[in-house]
Amino acid sequence: MTARQRYRNSRQAALKTRIGIAAAVLAGGGSMAAVALAAANHGSVTAAKPAAYAAHFGNEGTTLNSVLNEWGQFPQAAYSALASLTQARQFNQAAHAGQTLDVQRGIVVLATKKFIILQSAHGSLHLWLLSAGTQFRNVSDTTAGTAALTASPAATQQAMSSGNMIPATTLLAGSPTVAAALLTPTPTAQTVSVQVANTDLTVTVTVTRSMATIDQTATTPLNAMPAHSPVTFIQNAWQATHSLARGDLALVAGSRSHWTLHAELVLFTPLSTAAVGGRAATARAVSTPTAAPTSW
Repeated sequence: MTARQRYRNSRQAALKTRIGIAAAVLAGGGSMAAVALAAANHGSVTAAKPAAYAAHFGNEGTTLNSVLNEWGQFPQAAYSALASLTQARQFNQAAHAGQTLDVQRGIVVLATKKFIILQSAHGSLHLWLLSAGTQFRNVSDTTAGTAALTASPAATQQAMSSGNMIPATTLLAGSPTVAAALLTPTPTAQTVSVQVANTDLTVTVTVTRSMATIDQTATTPLNAMPAHSPVTFIQNAWQATHSLARGDLALVAGSRSHWTLHAELVLFTPLSTAAVGGRAATARAVSTPTAAPTSW
């Protein structure tokens, strides 16, 4: 039984009553600038790889705009449009009608009530703010939804025909080992920091065993700049937000304003350690994070 399963079992009664490498920075303007902070993988923190780049492909902006505007009425068309974005394997942004639209495929590092942190296959992370209007959809039982999530016919076929999640996990998380590390509690702390460029907002997540400590330096308003306001809170590392939790494969699409990303649509598929080949490797000692500025 995974840590996520144990946690969900322990809170099942409460749910009946009311029903957590590298860091990347989000920036904007004509060019995108970022700071990649060090992050932990298997309990260690190493110098960050180059942070997520912003790629632009043809009609991506038009496609994303269509998906976000028509999701409620035409979900099958939205699935097909997202599946066509085969170049958008990690984090991408595109301009459309004066606004910046964004999409990211990856694996969930942490889900909270106000934001999620998503890690792409090459190791970079982005923080997406949530709102009451954010739409969540578990696509694990639908071929069209899984195709939208992975943008890979081969990975979709493996997932749907035999339940083999290794190809999809490799595409979105980088490897099954990365996924297993996010699904397995370790006694050594795993730390990830995400700094939003040009704002006061930095979120640092430290996971020890099953608990996540979140240090947040600023507010996360939906329609304004983050304002300096340090706060620390603790939650279960696998706490679910609309059924989305640490270790899930996910696609997030939305827009960027006030230097922050705003999630409008989240497609996801839950994972288990059984699906990715077992437990994570033994954790190593944590070193001090270092910053590695990267620009585009």
